[in-house]
Amino acid sequence: MQLRLLPQSTQRLNCVRPRSIELSRACPNVASRKSALQCRASFMIVFPALRALRFGQAYAAGKSFLQTGRPAKSDDSTPRAATATGGGSDDAGGIFGGGGNGPSKKELDEFGEDDDNMMSKAEAEELCNAKGVELPQDFAEVAMDSGLRTIVLEEYIRLQGKTFAGWLARTFPAYRDRLIEDPRFFFKIGAEIAIDVCCATIAEVRKRGEKFWGEFEFYLSDLAVGMVLDIVLVTLLAPVAVIGKYPKAVESTGLKRVLARVPSAVFAPSEHGHPRYRTIDRSLCIAVKFLEYSLAGLICGFAGQGFANGMMTIKRNINGASDNDVDIPSAKDTALTWAFFMGTSANVRYQLVYGLEHLVEVTVAKKIPAAAAATTLIARLANNVIGGENFIDMARWTGIQ
Repeated sequence: MQLRLLPQSTQRLNCVRPRSIELSRACPNVASRKSALQCRASFMIVFPALRALRFGQAYAAGKSFLQTGRPAKSDDSTPRAATATGGGSDDAGGIFGGGGNGPSKKELDEFGEDDDNMMSKAEAEELCNAKGVELPQDFAEVAMDSGLRTIVLEEYIRLQGKTFAGWLARTFPAYRDRLIEDPRFFFKIGAEIAIDVCCATIAEVRKRGEKFWGEFEFYLSDLAVGMVLDIVLVTLLAPVAVIGKYPKAVESTGLKRVLARVPSAVFAPSEHGHPRYRTIDRSLCIAVKFLEYSLAGLICGFAGQGFANGMMTIKRNINGASDNDVDIPSAKDTALTWAFFMGTSANVRYQLVYGLEHLVEVTVAKKIPAAAAATTLIARLANNVIGGENFIDMARWTGIQ
């Protein structure tokens, strides 16, 4: 508001004062009219430049917050110690080397802000021994190579206090890394499955009506496939913890390195060792998830329809055929329908759900933790209602049901 009022105030002064008075006040030390005009012109150049600078700083701060979930830090000429991403001066070292051979600015710009502390193998083993927990082999290797994130090891130790989650973390590193990065990962899977079963049942009964029991095999098939896909969907979108200074894939080349820059979700934050995601990286995420979800839908759809067709065949062999029997759909057509549905409708809907959950987690849930759980339940309930009816309509349209 102040920037807009300043020119208006100047205009009002011009109306009530002679031009010479205004120039003399603006430039009290200028003797000639020519010098006064030059001074006035310099002000007209400097003030817009200052306003543009302020706008640029505000834009950079807003962009940093959207990317990292944290406000931008002001520049500091004092050399900083190396952080997890190798920040600081060349003398401080970094992830690509130490001393004067530090990373270039372009290399540092690939990573988000990261102040996580790192642990050596000896420090990690000492902490695990104190807690009575065995250090995972890959954790030990990373600790020897580039250092292990303290926050990752502490979260892993916390998981060992839970029976099922601890076993899962020890047995399956893929789920371990997701549980470490997102403590609500299990809750989201459980909520997704519970809501999906209820919503799918209601949607199937509404859409099939009196034919529900005659097409019960289709319902079981959709339910079984849906439950498997619920786990796949939530897992593929869940953020993965970076246990070392940076993802291992960053050291690779070619397609693997390109995919390492793609976030797990469009709205995933750039922090804790993940690259600083660009707009093209987030856009590419939609295409990558289309392929992943389509493949998952193709496999699960083929297996689910094969199960349904087998049950229908057994039922007709036992009870005999009737005039009300529906045609047995093609497993191939069903699989293709599931693939298309997952890659398009499910992909977009679940990206939006993740984005809404993350927005609440970094804002409202900081003061009201229950808001995160409520958002998950409400958002996934609405998503499943829409998705359930959407799939039935798509299945009718493709002719598989």
